[in-house]
Amino acid sequence: MADDKGELIHLDRLSDRFFKYLFAREDHKDLLIAFLNEVLLDLEPDGIARQIEDVVYGDRESSPLYRDAKLPRFDVIATAEDGRVFHVEVQVAKDQYFLARTLYYSAMTYFLQLGEGDEYGALAPVIFVGLLNFEAFSSDAKCGDEDYHSLHRILDVRDHRWEMKGMEFHFLELPKLRRRKVGPRTGLDRLLSYLGNIGGERAMQELAQTDSRVERMMQLESLFKKDRTLLRDYLIAKRDQADYENSFKQARSDGFAEGHAEGHAEGHAEGHAEGHAEGHAEGHVEGEARGIQLGKFETAQNLLRMGLDVAKIIEATGLTLEEVNSLK
Repeated sequence: MADDKGELIHLDRLSDRFFKYLFAREDHKDLLIAFLNEVLLDLEPDGIARQIEDVVYGDRESSPLYRDAKLPRFDVIATAEDGRVFHVEVQVAKDQYFLARTLYYSAMTYFLQLGEGDEYGALAPVIFVGLLNFEAFSSDAKCGDEDYHSLHRILDVRDHRWEMKGMEFHFLELPKLRRRKVGPRTGLDRLLSYLGNIGGERAMQELAQTDSRVERMMQLESLFKKDRTLLRDYLIAKRDQADYENSFKQARSDGFAEGHAEGHAEGHAEGHAEGHAEGHAEGHVEGEARGIQLGKFETAQNLLRMGLDVAKIIEATGLTLEEVNSLK
């Protein structure tokens, strides 16, 4: 598929639009089931009993968890036939609060299962699956391949017994999979190699010959590119994301530059007026610190004007909630 200039379009398979096209549609439900089963089986080869046969997609728009526009939306929410709730999220950019946010929203989903008068026995496990295009955990590997799939549960610290089974978290770190010296060995390896475009298109063709699910995803990708409406929405979303990221970076850069220059000038003047080297150095250091702080305030003001959520502004600048609110 080519654009109006005749240039080949390479889809970002981790993009929100395409990922949901593959895994969040009723007619593609078999792909989601296969993906989840590969995740569940990957670290527990004898855990075939945990496999699922069917899922019902959740309504993310009407869920109490997502009524507030400030809350993030998971890419896929589905409930298995035994009641287990699966959250699947793709995260392409590193976020220092990602793990805390993951825990918070999974716990909220667990909490919201019970209505008034319901018994605790009605609570079903919540299973989070994060497909990450960054490294969330440092590697302890001295040599050989790294473990890209990590599973986090509430375990007893002494004997590692798993009795509190209400929540579990699977993190799939693509950078670690890309660094592997050997090719795909498991079903999960193959599915993630396709989604992360690991090895290039030639490797994808080879995977398709050995895994019918990869072959089907490649066929669906071809159909996606040929659908003008789907492709247009995909390109618009990519453009909007790029515009947002550039605006965010520019606002932050402008704010820090303005604040740094102002603080530097003030500090230099104060130090010079003291009339000796010690006063000059002290004023310069204080000015630098003041410049950094002013830069944070300038950045926050720019981001507030852009309408960015306060939580994101706090994350970007390091200011406190009170400081950001005082700028409104």
